[in-house]
Amino acid sequence: MQRNKGIKNISEIQDYCKDSAKLISIFTGLLKSFNLNYINTILAKSKKRGVATKQIFQILFILPFLELKNIQQLRFSGYFNEVHFGKDVFYEFMKNPLINWRSIVRLFYRQAEKIIKQESDPKDNKQPSFFIVDDSLIPKTGKRTEFIGKVHNHNSHSYELGMKMLTLGISDGKTFLPIDFSIHNEQGKLKNRGLKAKDLKSQFTKHREENTPSYQRMLEVSEDKISTSISMIKRAVKKGIKAKYVLADSWFVSEKFLLQMKQTQSDLFVIGLMKTNRIVQIQGKSHKANKIPELKRKEIKHSRKLKCHYISLKIKYRGIELKAYWVRMKGQQTWKMLISADLKLSFIKAMEYYQIRWSIEVFFKDCKQNLRLNACQSVDFDSHIAHISIVFMNYTLLALKRRIEDYETLGALFRHLKELLLKETLIEKIWKLFIDIFNSLFSELGIDWEILIEKIICHQQDFQNQIINAFQCLFSCQIYQEE
Repeated sequence: MQRNKGIKNISEIQDYCKDSAKLISIFTGLLKSFNLNYINTILAKSKKRGVATKQIFQILFILPFLELKNIQQLRFSGYFNEVHFGKDVFYEFMKNPLINWRSIVRLFYRQAEKIIKQESDPKDNKQPSFFIVDDSLIPKTGKRTEFIGKVHNHNSHSYELGMKMLTLGISDGKTFLPIDFSIHNEQGKLKNRGLKAKDLKSQFTKHREENTPSYQRMLEVSEDKISTSISMIKRAVKKGIKAKYVLADSWFVSEKFLLQMKQTQSDLFVIGLMKTNRIVQIQGKSHKANKIPELKRKEIKHSRKLKCHYISLKIKYRGIELKAYWVRMKGQQTWKMLISADLKLSFIKAMEYYQIRWSIEVFFKDCKQNLRLNACQSVDFDSHIAHISIVFMNYTLLALKRRIEDYETLGALFRHLKELLLKETLIEKIWKLFIDIFNSLFSELGIDWEILIEKIICHQQDFQNQIINAFQCLFSCQIYQEE
């Protein structure tokens, strides 16, 4: 599915991750607007030693932005002189099975949501909100890590040592914010997670009491991701987090997922790709989905706006009524099938909404490249849950800062002037040119747009460096003119 042509910087937070002094001011400024009383209450209940958990949390929260990679570096830095307890206190905090990190992340999101509503003009945003669910590989190197194993990397089509992080977030079309996550491994055909018996035997293990948050997280590790994603969405809705659509790729769009979303909330609609090997019913007759473009050739339409051919039909999939759109992008031979549980949704709107799903891919890239999501080296599973939770909250605060600075203003007049005054950099112009080049060149080669955009998001810096090298003369000319 085609991504919006207005691509500028494929990052939400990168500009805010370069200056530690600026980051400190961001946190002290924004956190004043946050009511952290509920979070502090949760932390207080998990207290194990004399040190206040609130204080430990605050230090760990800001640690990534002090140009320190870990607690060990904090120990040998000048900042440690202001800390009145040893490094073991930090490690014990991260491994604490009593801390309900799921509730803390959700409460932190609710505070960000409240600030966005206060700063935004309700007249400006008529777009609905979207739950977005997807998983991402968290690679690891140590086989002793609890529950670790080999998991499938769909980008390289290979198996790597690590874990899968399933994430639920929400977007209003401007900002993606994380709400919840779970960690999963893959048992494999031999039920050994792709490891040798000696590797499994040497892995770290620890006992967890059944009534602890850590125990509930442990149960999710071997649960299938579709069931867990359903649980996360239901939990979010129950806690009062509202969205009109759920965006997901073809891995999640199944009979079980569609039915459960309908039962969760009657006006919560799934939009996502569906595999074309599924059997669908059209006017009472069963067909394999990939045969429909041939059978319905007379109903093929062309979209000048999206530069693609499409077929729009109402279908039934295992008794579930859906709107289905068979889409073939310019220059491609194969058709993809986009489905919507909202039967009133037009083709253009369905495509525009589905493009918002890419914001979770940008989120994954930002967290890995700028917030060191993959950096936790502990063998304890609880430490990984704590680390990821803190990264999610770091991202939320930085994304909120960008939202307020770049998207929201104090009034409509200033907002209009700001749009006029914003200047595009040469890189941003080249990115727009790149999108146009795809439509006129790459599409003719049959390159899949979904795969291309995913590669660009994951390797943005490499692409930018190659563009700079290729257009070095233009940059030189621009510098000369400025001088």
